[in-house]
Amino acid sequence: MGQPVQSMTGVGLAAGASEAGEVRVEVRSVNGRGFAAKLRLPNACSAYEAAIDELLRARVGRGSLTVVLERAQQSGALPDAVTMREVAAGLRALAADLKLDAPRLSDVLGAAQAARQGEPLTSRPLPPRLLALFEQAIGELLARRAAEGQRTAAAVLDELNAHEARADEVAARAPQLLDAYRQRLLQRVQEFAAQAPSSASVAPAAELVREVALYADRIDVAEELQRLRAHTAALRALLQGGGEVGKRLEFLLQELHRETNTLGAKSPDAAIAHATVAMKAHIERMKEQAANLQ
Repeated sequence: MGQPVQSMTGVGLAAGASEAGEVRVEVRSVNGRGFAAKLRLPNACSAYEAAIDELLRARVGRGSLTVVLERAQQSGALPDAVTMREVAAGLRALAADLKLDAPRLSDVLGAAQAARQGEPLTSRPLPPRLLALFEQAIGELLARRAAEGQRTAAAVLDELNAHEARADEVAARAPQLLDAYRQRLLQRVQEFAAQAPSSASVAPAAELVREVALYADRIDVAEELQRLRAHTAALRALLQGGGEVGKRLEFLLQELHRETNTLGAKSPDAAIAHATVAMKAHIERMKEQAANLQ
């Protein structure tokens, strides 16, 4: 078995000291057709947006993600040390270029506070401690998605087993329909022959055989049952194989639904009709579960 089946639903949390001060990281995901991430970052950390997005794309895969980075209330109004160092280096370089006096602490603080009010001009890679917190939150998210994925896969397999049991009922019932029809047809012919005058013509045996054969062809569901078994085997192998199964699972469930519909449409039997209704209900529940799998 490869990588475990993963749900697209989960949450990961991390908190601790970082280069941006005390922070709390929250990464949540729900099901989505592809990858999408919404980031809520404080102004002082908005330069990390591209780096966070790249990290999420590399680690998470499919899903609609919401990322929240919160900074603890700082004592005083000082910007974080990283911002102060970057601003100081920039001011020193500018002062040297303009042949002016080196900037004082008050100059650096004023420029850093002003910069903090707006968006950073350039993107920056995540510094080590902040990166470690994001890795921790994403790791927890993936662990929860894997656990939820295993539960979801098990639920899909339960529904698949129930669908297969109903299909077996149909397979056992289908041959009985032809025998019952043959008996009804023969009984009607015999009743007609008994009541008809001796001069009346009675359908020859060849015509009866042809009529039974035509009926058998109309209600024959052997091909549909065979394809249902093939789709069921493919679904079971897909779920047990692990990895990213969501899109392939959706396709196979569509095929399973189509064959089940055809099965119900071809049979005039009430018992088979009831069985196919139950089979379609199992498929709908599988579709709901599959929508959450990556």
